[in-house]
Amino acid sequence: MRFFEHQEQARKQTFRLLILFGLGVFALIFSIDGILLLGLGYSESQNNMQGANWGAILQTYFPALAIVAVFIGFVIGSASLYRLAQLSSGGGASVAESLGGTLLQPDTRDPVEKKILNIVEEMAIASGVPIPRVYLMDEDGINAFAAGWSPADAVIGITRGSVEALSRDELQGVVAHEFSHILNGDMKLNIRLMGILYGIFFLSILGEILIRSVSYSSSSSSEKKNDGKGAIFVIGLVLFILGWVGWFFGRLIQAAVSRQREFLADASAVQFTRNPDGISGALRKIAGWDRGSIIKNPNAPEASHLFFGNGISGFSALFATHPPLEERVRRIEGVHFQPPENVTEPDETEPAQEIAFSPAQLSNLAGTMRAPLKKAPPPLPFLIAIENQCHDPAGALAVLYSMLLPPDKPARDMARDQLINRVDPAIAQSLSEVEPMVLKANRAQSFNLLTKAMPALNMLGKEQAIDALKTCQALISVDGRIDFYEFCVWRLAKKGMEKFHRGRASVPSVAIAASTIFTFFAGLSEESEAAYQKATQVAGLDGLSTVIKVRQDDFKTLDKVFDFLSQSSLETKQRVLNGCVAAILHDGKISQDEGVLLRAFCLSMEIPLPPLG
Repeated sequence: MRFFEHQEQARKQTFRLLILFGLGVFALIFSIDGILLLGLGYSESQNNMQGANWGAILQTYFPALAIVAVFIGFVIGSASLYRLAQLSSGGGASVAESLGGTLLQPDTRDPVEKKILNIVEEMAIASGVPIPRVYLMDEDGINAFAAGWSPADAVIGITRGSVEALSRDELQGVVAHEFSHILNGDMKLNIRLMGILYGIFFLSILGEILIRSVSYSSSSSSEKKNDGKGAIFVIGLVLFILGWVGWFFGRLIQAAVSRQREFLADASAVQFTRNPDGISGALRKIAGWDRGSIIKNPNAPEASHLFFGNGISGFSALFATHPPLEERVRRIEGVHFQPPENVTEPDETEPAQEIAFSPAQLSNLAGTMRAPLKKAPPPLPFLIAIENQCHDPAGALAVLYSMLLPPDKPARDMARDQLINRVDPAIAQSLSEVEPMVLKANRAQSFNLLTKAMPALNMLGKEQAIDALKTCQALISVDGRIDFYEFCVWRLAKKGMEKFHRGRASVPSVAIAASTIFTFFAGLSEESEAAYQKATQVAGLDGLSTVIKVRQDDFKTLDKVFDFLSQSSLETKQRVLNGCVAAILHDGKISQDEGVLLRAFCLSMEIPLPPLG
């Protein structure tokens, strides 16, 4: 499958449909103005036997029509913002709970739940994003979803039917598909489309209010009929009808946008797993599964665009948010679709319980997930112990603090003792247990294990998160210096508690920010000048500095640059990433510091790690 080609095609189609959506909103506003203009022309022709003078009417009433257009735009915009605030307030967790999902605890001993969490962790590593929280839905259909306003509050939901019917590779393909929705901004796009759609539909609500007000005033008043009531009634009727018409066509466009994003997610799933048979097998099983992909929860229609497969049936399926299974399989496999025989029983060859490999044994780079598990080295006991500590907030903070303690033994002992005396007893207990084991792990192992702590760090309350970030800053400054590793751990800590710490740094330009990033990556190479020049050539950004100008120990500036670039466009992030990779590969080898810094950059930018081979 040429997944990059399919991704580009889906993005172009989405852009065209979004333009069509915007044009539809403007067409709705001008339609209302057009109907008012026709009404004015009709009234003029009744008063003037010679007929209406359209030029004069338009000139006379143009300011009023402009005010009406602005007012309608204001109504749509205000209603849309109100709905967006409602949708984004609870994050992905509120969506998952409304669909009947149950949060899976990282330390669960249930083999089915552990299997789901293992696969989600693997795909998080392959895609290069923080591990989201996972919800299990007690539904028989084969389906899954990703929800949230941003990757920081994203969750993944999986039905029990998916776990029962799909093999491990197929379930991996489904989860990778959902990670694509997180990475490609589909969750935010869907929420925005839902907000705009509600704004259009609100016109019908406003029209109904006007109609009811006229009816009520007419029935309660004994006076002679006021001619103005008829005009208000007509305006209300027009708004009511156009609101419904606009909602109908807007819903069709929204469904079309969602279908294109499904193609994009399918292509990205193949990119992450390098296994087209996984996701295509899952789609084929949906066709043969006697319960299909239907979600019975009453809130399913509103969230239908979030699902892996069509979650609804009946009249609501008119606005299908997913392409036909045949087309999705054809694009993945390049062959004609042949549905399998009806599947009624789960695959009994699946082991009852799986070995949970730590991230140290799993590759950090997309494209290696198909390697046979039997070739992976057995996880070292101390790595498993550290990993287990990452599954709850106290243990996750203990691992984080242990990684930031000074390397020098006297300073480390003093800082650890002071830390134990000031933190919560549960954190202190975990710190005493995990700190000796963290010393045994190398930097890459420790950093990769800490990525598993992201869901636990995300569970912290506001005061706990702020205090944790202050503690991290204090530990980093104990020895009066900061190195690459400490900076990368700091970036990961900020990412894990992003909802309470969102960077809004001011940097003069993208070129200066990119030049700063390239300086730090080039500084890790034995040939820093040549590595920097290679990075600037590959990035293809205008205005880049031709020489290294930033001190390579100025991590405060680097932190601001990371925050600044995290708010930039996806294209800019990708160009900077290309330059970073060029600097790393310039000397033909990848050091631990280079790998950790690249991972920290991708996590901060919310973009997947590239396949470096």
